[in-house]
Amino acid sequence: MNFLKIDNINIDNKSFLYIKMSKIIASKLQIREGPSTNTKSVGEYNVGEVINSGMLLIENEGRIWLKYKGSSGNDRYVCAIDKDGSEFIKVASNVPGPRKLGSSGNRSSGGNSVTGVPGIPKQSQFDDVIIRKWGCCFLCTCVKGGLTTKAECEKCFDWGISSGKLIKIDCFVNCDKEKWAKDIAEKYGTTYHSDYTFQKNSHHFWLTQYGVEIFNSAGLGWRGSTY
Repeated sequence: MNFLKIDNINIDNKSFLYIKMSKIIASKLQIREGPSTNTKSVGEYNVGEVINSGMLLIENEGRIWLKYKGSSGNDRYVCAIDKDGSEFIKVASNVPGPRKLGSSGNRSSGGNSVTGVPGIPKQSQFDDVIIRKWGCCFLCTCVKGGLTTKAECEKCFDWGISSGKLIKIDCFVNCDKEKWAKDIAEKYGTTYHSDYTFQKNSHHFWLTQYGVEIFNSAGLGWRGSTY
């Protein structure tokens, strides 16, 4: 597997990336409880070791930090780029990613990309009132099934209603969401994302990948009661 320096990734901003795999290139790298050299060290990596948990690159105190879930389930941090520009990790070149995120959980760029999928706008911008009001679970299923545009989701909505997989009155997904996402991928020749996970609270659905929010039809980070 090939690993690249972060500076070799063709993006406009190194901060706030989502990546899947990284390799330590420093002789030793401290694992910390928070994104700061002032936080407690709970271990260390040696040169050549690989971290394959889903990760975010975030900026704090003039450094770029790699944030990931440790084996304990707690958030862990290692320094990726020091204040002087020294790089301590490389990222996998043939693993899907990176995905830009803003520091608050919202996409760093504006417009439709606020949902996490640039081609899919917020559900409030769909033409059908049913999707606008209750489409969060349906749209998550579309994204897990590999759909990436508003038009594709609208076609899938019509198919869902005609096939009985959706209840038109409230956009209720009237079947197993995982299976329908697979069916969507098969029908439209798209990629089923087995690593995307449905999340929900009392009134809303969104998707995560390795613990990182990647799609939210009301805008990444949204957990409120009004769209």
